[in-house]
Amino acid sequence: MKNLLFLCISAVFLLIACEKGSKDNRILGDALVEKQFETIEKLAWLVGDWTHSTEKEHFYENWTQANDSTLKAHSFILVETDTVFEERVTLQQNNNDVFFTVIAYNQNDDTPVTFKMIPSDKGTFIFENLQHDFPSRISYANPVKDSIHAWIEGTVDGEYQKVAFYYKRN
Repeated sequence: MKNLLFLCISAVFLLIACEKGSKDNRILGDALVEKQFETIEKLAWLVGDWTHSTEKEHFYENWTQANDSTLKAHSFILVETDTVFEERVTLQQNNNDVFFTVIAYNQNDDTPVTFKMIPSDKGTFIFENLQHDFPSRISYANPVKDSIHAWIEGTVDGEYQKVAFYYKRN
C-alpha cells in the first residue's frame, strides 16, 4: 500500500514538472522567435501609407508586413495622372542579415537589385550595394513620428549625388 501511495505521489509530481517544463519551453520559444526578427521589428514603423508632394510630382510609398521576417512596399511617382516611376521592395531579415531587394520597373531589365543593411547610427537604416551603379546606398530614418526621411546616394559619372525624400503618413 505504501508503495502504491508513493508511486501515485511520484506520478503527480512528474506530471507537474513536465507541464511546467513544457510551459517554460513555449515561453522560451516565443522569445526566440521575437529575437530572431528583431531588426525587422525595428523597421515596423514603415508599415502604412506615405506621401510626399511637390508642385509637379506626387510620391507614394505603401508598406505592409508580409510575415515575421518580411516587409513589402510599392512605391510610385505621379506627374499629373501619369506614373513616371514605379518599384516594388522586399525588406527581409535572413538570420542576422537584412536585405532590401528592389525591382524598379523599366530599369535594369526589371531584374531585382539587392542591398544589404550595414551598421549605422541609431534610428537610421542604411542598405548598401557598391556594385550597383546608382544608387549604391538607400537610407531610411524616422526623425519624428509619422514621417520618413529617405535618401539614395552614390556616384554618377564620377560625381557624388544624393537625392532626399520626405514622406508623411496618411
